[in-house]
Amino acid sequence: MASRSGIEERVSGSLREAVREAYGVELNGVHVERPNESTHGDFATNVALANAKVFKRNPREVAHNIASALKAPFIENVEVAGPGFINFRISSAALVEEVGALLAAGDRYGKREPAGAPILLEYVSVNPTGPMTVAHGRHAAYGDSLARIMEAAGRRVSREYYFNDGGNQIRLLGESVAARYAELFDREWPVSDSEALYRGEYIREIAEDLKKRDGDRRLKESPREAMPEIMAFATAWCMGDIERTLARARVTFDNYFNEKSLYDSGGIERLIEDLWESGYVYENEGALWLASSKLGDDKDRVLVKNDGSYTYMAPDLAYHQDKWNRGYGTAVNVLGADHAGYPPRIRAGLVALGLPEDFLDVELVRLVKLVRGGEQVKVSKRAGNFVTFDELLDEVGEDAARYFYVRSSHRTEMNFDLAVAVQQSDENPVYYVQYAHARIASIFRRAELRPEDVTDVPPGDFAPEERALLLELFDFPRVVEGAAARREVHPLPTYLETLATRFHRFYTVHQVLVEDEELRQRRLALCAATKNVLRIGLSLLGVEAPERM
Repeated sequence: MASRSGIEERVSGSLREAVREAYGVELNGVHVERPNESTHGDFATNVALANAKVFKRNPREVAHNIASALKAPFIENVEVAGPGFINFRISSAALVEEVGALLAAGDRYGKREPAGAPILLEYVSVNPTGPMTVAHGRHAAYGDSLARIMEAAGRRVSREYYFNDGGNQIRLLGESVAARYAELFDREWPVSDSEALYRGEYIREIAEDLKKRDGDRRLKESPREAMPEIMAFATAWCMGDIERTLARARVTFDNYFNEKSLYDSGGIERLIEDLWESGYVYENEGALWLASSKLGDDKDRVLVKNDGSYTYMAPDLAYHQDKWNRGYGTAVNVLGADHAGYPPRIRAGLVALGLPEDFLDVELVRLVKLVRGGEQVKVSKRAGNFVTFDELLDEVGEDAARYFYVRSSHRTEMNFDLAVAVQQSDENPVYYVQYAHARIASIFRRAELRPEDVTDVPPGDFAPEERALLLELFDFPRVVEGAAARREVHPLPTYLETLATRFHRFYTVHQVLVEDEELRQRRLALCAATKNVLRIGLSLLGVEAPERM
């Protein structure tokens, strides 16, 4: 397995030893970073300034003493700058060694072995009442990419989709389809509220498919007899449509969990019994309440209404109790920003059941707006009042959709610029990154070599552009670990674009296939290492790394 932070971690470790040698002090962590100006060195630390109270000395004096005590053969130059910064320059031999380790690691570079308590990551979970929207697409891209990144960083992750196949919205879907189905035979279907029915071309598609399967059979039954079958058909149709869209977008799940199974298995009744035993429920005006205000929520919540039906709280709590019973140490839910009030009330119920307060964690994904020519796109051909995820995929393709969705933080609203997403130029960030990968593939075709054939890295010095590219490559494991720890995906596209820029700059200044055999081999090693990291990074985002463009 590759080192988590490579040279950066080696510098940090050597600094801790130098501090211990010079002052007999054991520091927990020593912050090392890449300076903005390459003339300041490859890495820098403010350890002397940050720990001034510990050392009780002038920081610049401390910096000099630490630098003098530093014993690290892989560092070729150390200098003290300003009020007490220490700058380092890595030896060429150490860079050669590190790029050799990167090439040897291959697909495993930047990845760690699984460890720790298992995490259940639930995302998308669209109600099966219609096609996925562009908003759901952002959830899908973020959730799937996050799962890949967390796995790369050594987390034990399971992916789950919870589909709500109970409740009023399924009845409404059934009525919507039944009404259209009856229309196909010039008949009418009694509905509870015609204004509340689902609209859109997809409802007609479901009705036509029902007609193909059943003819007019359902119209010969009473609505009460026919409705369960129509609801089941419509729900399965919508779920199939959602699953096809997810597969197209390269989004996978380890498990699909039915809400209905909680009713069928008695899980909700058991939950109510457990809450009774906890002492956190009470009856009032014929309804059953959870005393969630005592457990961090802003008010108490109804679990069972006075007509005996459950509120959404009951199946949701039963579902999360089931997650705990399956052995997960953490449940992470990816929800829309309009669910901001959801976590405290569910967490309160879980605490009442005796679960840890930190068992449930929630990532809220903000809205996405489709923009073309500065104008917002709102209308779908198929769904009526919203644009479907499939329509976006049709227009920009899977790679651009996946990449653009995660390029900005999921915690901020985003404008998805359709015009930029279809450009084949440097203005399109995913094209820019993929082009770097394809360009390297072209170099190896000209060299009549495969990148995996490059294993030896001849010793020698590196030009500034080569050194900058190498240091960027070695930063990849840290970026992956940081993204996983903060459950953020956008640092990875930012990193890949920077890496692509470093490579394009190197390629512009330096010819790779030169006559000098050792120099040629060293530059091919840089290219192979860059291609490897670009491919791994893009795969963590669910984006392809093309060999030709």
